[in-house]
Amino acid sequence: MKPALFWSALLVLMLGLSYQPAGEEQHPPGPGRVLVVVPLGDPSPKLVENVAGSLKKRFNFQVLVNDGVPLPRSAWYLPRKRWRAEKLLDFLDTLELGENVWRVAGITEEPISTTKGKRYDWGIAGLATIGGRNSVFSSWLFKRWKAKHHQRYLRAMDNLVLHEVGHNLGLDHCPLKRCIMADAKGSARKAAMQSSNEFCPRCTEKLRVHLKDKKIRGKWSEKELAILRKTGWLPESD
Repeated sequence: MKPALFWSALLVLMLGLSYQPAGEEQHPPGPGRVLVVVPLGDPSPKLVENVAGSLKKRFNFQVLVNDGVPLPRSAWYLPRKRWRAEKLLDFLDTLELGENVWRVAGITEEPISTTKGKRYDWGIAGLATIGGRNSVFSSWLFKRWKAKHHQRYLRAMDNLVLHEVGHNLGLDHCPLKRCIMADAKGSARKAAMQSSNEFCPRCTEKLRVHLKDKKIRGKWSEKELAILRKTGWLPESD
């Protein structure tokens, strides 16, 4: 895909941005499907372990952890002292990760950003492409919780990782605030607090081929199900 087409298709999504290239094939899992977690800029081994664990717990494809790599200087944005997420996605494409690599998830503890509307440099927690290969996410926006509210921190990172990889697996945003795929609307911390850390019935159905547990998880109110029906994401009840 040409770079110009790639970046012109970016849309604002929950914790970062993503886009859907027209006609891109949505690959089902199969033998040799591997998602590789790539530590960027020396994140803590415990954080990397938790990220990989979140993915292994939910999905039926293989999850491997690559050796850590330095953040590329080409992605550094000096005026705001943070790393441009779209350039990190490009950087992940340059790494030699093996023939069977199907998806790549970059994890860092450094601040990341991208362009959102008229704001050239907008701080984000993650960036992914809908149906694409790469995602990148950062714990930076949740760092205030790491020491005093550690379980909240872990839960927020779990939600973030599943959200961004969910985009790579073909999901767009969900209208339900408690769904993992909800749009953060510019506030990653608020979205993490509101989330049930479960995929709603609509998103579960769309992801079913990739999930270990194919049942609908969590409790969803009649009001929430009505929202899905109203938007055409669930059939009207008989």
